[in-house]
Amino acid sequence: MSEILENSQNFSINNDNKALADSAVSKIRCDRMSNLGLKSSTTTTEMNTRAQRRWRLLARALTRSPELRLENGEEDERISVRRFTTFGLVNPFVLENVVGDQESTWYEYRAKIDEKSYAIEIREINKTFTANELIGFNNTGNICVWPSEECLAHYLLTNREICEDKMILELGGGMSCLAGVFAAKYCGPAGVTLTDGNVTSVDNARCIVARNKMNEFIKCGVVQWERAARALRQDNANANHVHQSWTTESGDECRRTPGEGLYDVILSADCLFFDEARLDLVETIFGWLADNGIALIVAPRRGSTFQKFRDAAIQRGFSTKQREIYDPIVWSRHLELMEHNQEYCPDLHYPVLLELTKQKAPG
Repeated sequence: MSEILENSQNFSINNDNKALADSAVSKIRCDRMSNLGLKSSTTTTEMNTRAQRRWRLLARALTRSPELRLENGEEDERISVRRFTTFGLVNPFVLENVVGDQESTWYEYRAKIDEKSYAIEIREINKTFTANELIGFNNTGNICVWPSEECLAHYLLTNREICEDKMILELGGGMSCLAGVFAAKYCGPAGVTLTDGNVTSVDNARCIVARNKMNEFIKCGVVQWERAARALRQDNANANHVHQSWTTESGDECRRTPGEGLYDVILSADCLFFDEARLDLVETIFGWLADNGIALIVAPRRGSTFQKFRDAAIQRGFSTKQREIYDPIVWSRHLELMEHNQEYCPDLHYPVLLELTKQKAPG
């Protein structure tokens, strides 16, 4: 949630939704205080004061209310001090003379690794969001491309053999599904499915897939982890080993059937920060991952949220491998940022890599 503050300059909220935004911010304030991820050296009093100021700032961003003044005349910049948005691994460039609409801008996202260039075209939404479109874990991907997605894309381009001839699923890909799209274009997969829990994000992903001329082997669909996990648990309870299909909100072509099988590689970037979604995400990954497959989870620690997810994954039956240093370039950028960028907080911003594989049955 702190990153929403950091990127508040990138979106606006319809003033007609002030009451909804107020109630949502009030609820988030109660539910998310433990996930702010402030530095351990900060005292409890300082943490509470800073958190209250940040929530006040978020309320102003959501409601555009001039009445929500900061205490003691402090400026916004002193509160929203962490506006880190990129490691500079995948850089966007505006595409000129592209036929589009007023709600979006097309960019070419470029990466360069070992003197080889990679590029895909991404549609970014720049409309005015309503509070309903922004609030909730299925909506955070509407705002921007997150650094974790950037790092995951870079990692896959550096290790293209991971996805080669594999069936790939991205969960919670947000508005760009950046990692999944790069993998589809450059890593030689057998097929790719891009998903998010938000209809707006999935519609945008479809536009991106069409623009990059990859409709033939990329599917897009809305996947709500809660629904998917409920169906998988019901399957287990009924001892039904037929792989459960998902139902997208739009009832489109992305409905899974038993013949489609499971996924060899599952990708997820920055999807661990909401407590209520944790067990459902673990169950969805476990239910849709092939027995010899691997899930790559990339996310900042954010206090205890990363560790809680890892604990839940182990409890479900995964073997886990946590990697702090998984790419020399990412690690080098991390060290540079720690030394030179006061807005960079590793707990909030540095993506750790978690590899999940299914535990082998005895014998």
